[in-house]
Amino acid sequence: MGFLRRSVVNASLPSKPSESDNVGVMDFQNIINAFRRHFVPITIAVGLVLLLTAVTYFLTDPLYSSTARVGIERQQEDVVAATTTNQRGQPLTTDSSSVDTEVAQILSNQTLIRVVDKLKLDARAEFAGKAPDKEAARTAAVATLSRNLRVAREGDSYAIDVRYSSPDPQLSAAIVNNVVDAYFDRQRTQKQGAGQRDIALLRTRLETLKNDVQRADTSVAQFRAATNLVDIQNDNTAAQQSLAVLSQQLASAQAEQAAAAARNTAASARSAGAGSAIVSPVLQNLRTEESRLSAQREALANRYGPNHPSLIEVNQQLAETRRQIGTEVGRVREGLAVEARVAQQRTSSILSSIGAEKGQLLQGNAASVHLAELEREASAAKSLYEALLERYRQAVARQGTERGNAYIIARGTPPLGADSPKAAMYAAGGLICALLVASVVTAGLELMESGLSTRRQVERQLNLPVLASVPDLTKMDKNAIHQPTPMISSAHLIEHPGDLYSESFRAIRTALRIGRENQTIKCVALCSALPNEGKTTTAFSLARSAALSGQKVLLIDCDLRRQASSRQVDGKIEHGLIELLRNECTLEQAITKDSASGAFLLPQKTSGAQNYDAIASGEMKALIERLKAQFDLVVLDTAPILPIADSRAVASMADTALLAVRWRKTPAQAAQMALDQLALAEADVSGVVLTIVDINAQVRAGAGEDLKYYKAYKHYFS
Repeated sequence: MGFLRRSVVNASLPSKPSESDNVGVMDFQNIINAFRRHFVPITIAVGLVLLLTAVTYFLTDPLYSSTARVGIERQQEDVVAATTTNQRGQPLTTDSSSVDTEVAQILSNQTLIRVVDKLKLDARAEFAGKAPDKEAARTAAVATLSRNLRVAREGDSYAIDVRYSSPDPQLSAAIVNNVVDAYFDRQRTQKQGAGQRDIALLRTRLETLKNDVQRADTSVAQFRAATNLVDIQNDNTAAQQSLAVLSQQLASAQAEQAAAAARNTAASARSAGAGSAIVSPVLQNLRTEESRLSAQREALANRYGPNHPSLIEVNQQLAETRRQIGTEVGRVREGLAVEARVAQQRTSSILSSIGAEKGQLLQGNAASVHLAELEREASAAKSLYEALLERYRQAVARQGTERGNAYIIARGTPPLGADSPKAAMYAAGGLICALLVASVVTAGLELMESGLSTRRQVERQLNLPVLASVPDLTKMDKNAIHQPTPMISSAHLIEHPGDLYSESFRAIRTALRIGRENQTIKCVALCSALPNEGKTTTAFSLARSAALSGQKVLLIDCDLRRQASSRQVDGKIEHGLIELLRNECTLEQAITKDSASGAFLLPQKTSGAQNYDAIASGEMKALIERLKAQFDLVVLDTAPILPIADSRAVASMADTALLAVRWRKTPAQAAQMALDQLALAEADVSGVVLTIVDINAQVRAGAGEDLKYYKAYKHYFS
């Protein structure tokens, strides 16, 4: 929260506050100021908190804590080492999760029940309470033990701390030691039970496997006898050699069959020329004779006609030769076909022999495969039987040697001193609670305060300079007034001209240049947002202060309703302000002089009907102008701004107006609304006067205020 900084620019009124304050420093300073301002209630609250803390400390029963430490083995080893890698009792590596599991086992009900039964805690009232029966007492004791027992892993190590706190140091040590012993006993019992279960299970399984091995051996023997597989290796070798010979014969027969088929195909061709000559020499000679006769016929046909005897004879010879060729070709074709069929039959015979040999070989292989399967089953049954038999022997050998995977690092001992309550802890807690309570009290008191309290706050909220802080005379260190009135308070100026109260009004006169050669302000209106703001007292005191300095001063009571200034005059008032405005009397008849200070007062007639419109009339403004010519200073004591409308008009008639703000009482919103109303009435407001200020409280909380230096100089004020 920022604060406005005001600087004096010239010899006239102070300027408006600046925005250049250090926000962070001032916020922190405000917190300190709030603590200082509410020092008394904060001190009482803090004292009560510290007292309650001390009482609680002395009334708290001391508790003695004993701690036992258990270590978890990183690798669990058996006394009788296991030889198989898949055995249940093989060495196991301990990890973080297994340590947490051991913590859970220590805190389990089974472990705590053993401790309760061993130490007979269910018979103690602090454990069992008022249980109706033994079972309920046992349950309550287990619950109490579980609630107060602390079992925790030490960091990331493999050590577990078992801690118990009790008003009896011997009991706390006995509990932690019995918890550890019960935990170890439970581990041993669990491992013994597991070993016995393993032996019983292995014994049952061995009987079953023994029968399986016998059945497997019997099956192998019976299958050998049924299939006559005496020497399966030699039988397979002979069959393979026979297949090799038949394969060679098959290749030769297939080659001959292919050749015969080729010749048969060539003989079946449309022309049996070149191919047939190779097959039959007769056919070759006939082909030669056919060629010769064809050439002779061609020569004769070129020479003679078609009916020539020589040509006819040649044609007949050629026809006979071709007939003989056809006959020979048919004979050759039939021979080649027979040859191809013979070759095919030989190949088929060899293939049949190969199939028979293969069938015999496959039958032997199938029998050997089944025999091998039976032998493997028998071998597996024997291996499994032997492995379980070895595990059974090891389990029997390990029986009675079981131990847990934990060991005791340190047993609990009766503590020499109480573990709690700790004075330092209670002191720290009390101080923290005291600070919290102080903060809450301060915040609550600050929230309850709606008024403005410091110069900086006023200047920031209202954007106006604070001309003076008028002390509360009831809170003065010297010459305090217990029942102040405007007349009595202003009389303090006369009796103690050198104290701080008088100095505050000299500050107002200095700010307004009253009594200076260059004084321009002749009429000052004292205003306030609400009643009971100290406005009348301020007006009375300002008038008397100026009069004591040699000024001719007139105080006018402009509040037609309360008439606070007029009520300070002794005796009956015959003529007042309203009568003067009506010209029913002269100024000399209406005013009265204060013999103590020399100031003059224009009061209100306290009886009779009032003319509320007269105070805001033109006659009032003319009267003020006339009085400004006769007096050095005219002070107007107006009615409150917010409830009374005519007070705003009167304030606008003055040269300047001062807003009286009661310290820590006047709400900032009300003061701002009053200033807004004065602005609408075109009144010139020069500044703010803080009234009824508790100087001592302001000095304690007024960091950044001019009054914070009051303590160093207050011995100068008489």
